[in-house]
Amino acid sequence: MKTRRDFLKLASLAPFATAFPLLGEAATPFGGKFVVTVQARGAWDVTCFCDPKENQRGEPAITAWSTNNETQTSGNIKYAPFANNEAFFKKYADRMLVINGVDSLTNSHSIGETVNWSGRTALGYPTLTAMYSAAYAPNLPMSYVTFGGFNRTENLVRATQLGWSVNSIGELLRPNYANDRPMIKSELWSLVKQLHKNDTQALIESAPLTAGNRSAREAYLSSLKNMDPLSEFAEMLPADDEWEPNGMNGNFKQQAQFTIAAFKAGVSATADLSQGGFDSHEDNDLEQTTNLNELTEGIDYLWEAAEEAGIADRLLVIVGSDFSRTPYYNSAQGKDHWSVGSYIIMEKGKRYTNRYVDGSDEGQNAVKIDPATLKRSTFGTKLVTSHVHTALREYLGLDNKALVSSFPFNDDQRFSFFI
Repeated sequence: MKTRRDFLKLASLAPFATAFPLLGEAATPFGGKFVVTVQARGAWDVTCFCDPKENQRGEPAITAWSTNNETQTSGNIKYAPFANNEAFFKKYADRMLVINGVDSLTNSHSIGETVNWSGRTALGYPTLTAMYSAAYAPNLPMSYVTFGGFNRTENLVRATQLGWSVNSIGELLRPNYANDRPMIKSELWSLVKQLHKNDTQALIESAPLTAGNRSAREAYLSSLKNMDPLSEFAEMLPADDEWEPNGMNGNFKQQAQFTIAAFKAGVSATADLSQGGFDSHEDNDLEQTTNLNELTEGIDYLWEAAEEAGIADRLLVIVGSDFSRTPYYNSAQGKDHWSVGSYIIMEKGKRYTNRYVDGSDEGQNAVKIDPATLKRSTFGTKLVTSHVHTALREYLGLDNKALVSSFPFNDDQRFSFFI
């Protein structure tokens, strides 16, 4: 097997070559879509992003940018002339479905994260990414990777939780190595692993175990079986000085680096990426500018890396937040919590993209939408998060999976987002 340095010698000088030395070498055995959620934690201000709002005469100012500017459009997508939005929306409008006016039904951060990423306000439902991995790729070594935020699995599949430890994961995935050198000779190490596999398998099959002990033993056995492919994957990860630098509010680009490498290597199928810092109760525009810049740069990096890896046409990215921010400024020029927010769903080369669902009025209140036409209608329905999750489940073919039937939504309407 070639070492990581051998791959680096053979890699091209493309921008992501050193970050992804596996490119062009490894073929993933998983043939489905790769699903990524991007959790903008703290509650973004969508009036300064994908649901632009202009000030109304006689009403408190909703956006400072609209004092001397107006809403911009790229393709069919409206956006605010704020931060680095112009470059982002011009580049990716044709990959976007923007769904505005989605009511989270809460102003609580914890409940907002729960409802936006599971589809309901109460705990007990897994993330969409966990369900997808459990349905389509349960046996991949790190099928579901998460970097923070809401990541409940409800025991459908194991989650690999990384957080800030991205650049040290290579050491954890190679337990027989220290300072890039093996501690035990490979022949002896193989015997040690086999002994542990045999003993664990025998215990599972012969001894009466409680449910918790059985689950722990089975997880350990699975980790032993997956040790070799993960060790090989670890050798291909960037060296310490090859990881992207941290941002002001997270390590988004490192998360994207790791995620695309894991997808390409065939060890993962889904990932939850996370960036904090959006809770702008003071100096809203300054805080949102910094964080939206970091967010859009990170999403751009994710897509560029996927292109370089040759998997961009299999990537589905779902971007959202806890909820949004009030349609007015407080006394500290900040904005507080507002339940009506947005999702952006991104995919390359699909008919449903370059579409904008205008689900909120000029005061950022949810309005009724016709489920078939996705246009405003007095006979329509106001959007809630479960409508978006139901549509995503159907689009991903999860609605007919037995494991998903335990987590139903009771929506009366089905929205045709993906037609």
